[in-house]
Formats: sequence, structure tokens, C-alpha cells
Amino acid sequence: MDSIQPIILAAGASRRFGDCKLLLRRNGKTLLQQCIDKLSSLALPAPLIITGAWHRELVAAHPHLDLRENRDWQSGMGSSLAFAVRQLQSDCDAALVLLADQVAIDETDIRQLISSRDRRADDVVCSFYAGRRGAPAIFPRRIFPQLMALRGDRGARDLLRNPHETITTVPLANGAIDIDTTEDWEAYQRR
Repeated sequence: MDSIQPIILAAGASRRFGDCKLLLRRNGKTLLQQCIDKLSSLALPAPLIITGAWHRELVAAHPHLDLRENRDWQSGMGSSLAFAVRQLQSDCDAALVLLADQVAIDETDIRQLISSRDRRADDVVCSFYAGRRGAPAIFPRRIFPQLMALRGDRGARDLLRNPHETITTVPLANGAIDIDTTEDWEAYQRR
């Protein structure tokens, strides 16, 4: 199997939430740890976890993790993704990008993305939910230069909308569920 490096983006300030949402606990584990746990049975390398605004708090809560601080996190998700890709090993064939606040994404969803990538290794493979393409997504090595050039808060959104790019989409309704506000968290808790 090709080398697929998971990247968990966890650098944002959680402004709409008003606190570090990745330290919220459900079933005794933080949202960040739950995201990591979803990868544990997939025979992938340990994830690169990119932090920023809440780096110190996340390190204090997870001293066992390799948390890498993007000091330019204020520039937005594009900056954090570019920072992550610059740290990939030279033998990495693809990057699996996950957002730590997409709490409903599960191991089955990730397996579907990997399975699609196994059939279309040179394609960008991304989730499709709420009428649009998004993360989680798998980017092949040929896309790394474009990812390293990202700036601002748009992340890979423009790349995923590029009509000239070869993209395989995987319907993942769970991708639409993320935690941006306290109301989102309360609704998720009631599920």
C-alpha cells in the first residue's frame, strides 16, 4: 500500500465557540483524541497534528502527542495545511486531511475514502456533503506543491472546486456535522 500520511488540522481559534472546542469531552475523551482514535485501526502512520491558537492548552491535555505548532495560524486554514505538507516525509505518496471538529466522521468514512483512493491513486479524493466537496480529503503527491502554496482561510476549497482537476468524490453525510458553536455541541450531544 502507498504511504498515506494523515494530517489533523486543529489550529483554529474557535472564535464562534468561544473556547477550545477540541478539549470538549465525550465519553471521557477530548474531541482531538477521538479524531486520532478513528485512525488507530487503519494501518496508517501516526497523524501530523497541526495546532495554533490553542497549542499550549492542547499540549497540556495531550502531552503524549506530537503536536506541531503553526505559528502563522492566524493566516487561516490554508497556512496550516501548507505548514503540514511542508513537513511530510519524502516517501509520502498522499496526505489524508482531516478536520478535528468534524465529530461525526468515523472509521468507516475514512475507509471509504482510502478505498476510493486505492482505485484512483492519482486523483484527489474528497468527501461530498451538503451539496459541496470538502474534507476529509486525500491529496496525491502531485498536488503537494499547490497545497504548499496555500494562503489565507480558504484551505483547499478552490482546489476541490477546480473543474480542471481530476477529483473523485465520496458521499459522506457525516462530514456536514461539525462543531462551530455551543449550539452545535449541544445538538451533537443529543444525537
